[in-house]
Amino acid sequence: MIKDQLDTSSDSFLNANIVYILPYFVLWSAAVFYLFNGGERGDVIQFFARHRSTNSNHFFVFCSSLGEAYAYIIAIIGFLFVAYSKSIAFLLNALFVLIFSGALKWLFRHERPVRYFNDLLEAPDLANYISDVPLHQGWTTSFPSGHTTSAFAFFSLLAFFMPRASGKLLCLLLAVLVACSRMYLVQHFLKDIAAGMITGGGVALIVFAIHQKIAQSVEGHLPRPKHLN
Repeated sequence: MIKDQLDTSSDSFLNANIVYILPYFVLWSAAVFYLFNGGERGDVIQFFARHRSTNSNHFFVFCSSLGEAYAYIIAIIGFLFVAYSKSIAFLLNALFVLIFSGALKWLFRHERPVRYFNDLLEAPDLANYISDVPLHQGWTTSFPSGHTTSAFAFFSLLAFFMPRASGKLLCLLLAVLVACSRMYLVQHFLKDIAAGMITGGGVALIVFAIHQKIAQSVEGHLPRPKHLN
């Protein structure tokens, strides 16, 4: 009986989120396929470098900011007035992102693109750096992309909470734009992005499962704001 309940729950989750999960895995699989079939480390960065404009520079700087702490702060505070359990879920999401992303960076210790182009290739012109965009200079902090991990953890969890397919697709689009921005801004390679996508998605799945187990207990025991009583 317990197995049947778990199977039913899994099927229900998959059916409700297939519009997000399917294109997510298609995009991730395409990135991995490219990486394992001749894709060079700096190819995507060089592609963006050949297609820069002032407007796209501003656009991708903004997109990159969506993978930072502001989104979590807004969600954590906002859900306090709607559903305490979701606020707790986004707090857990943020903590898990920091732990997993930091641990993987420490474990793999890959160099940032600026080190690759400037010091290893000795060809900084290939990257066509954007003025006024500070570059991370580390030799050991590139893999995985923290912004991409954060964005896919945040927007995946938000998509799982959303009832409408259009909202789920918007969440996926925003997460993908954050990922692309990290390569456009010469902060990460495609391999870092692919790792961030799967790590962030995994974090969101873990947190959503925890939320489903604790939601009723949390909502039942914490006091509701007066205006909602």
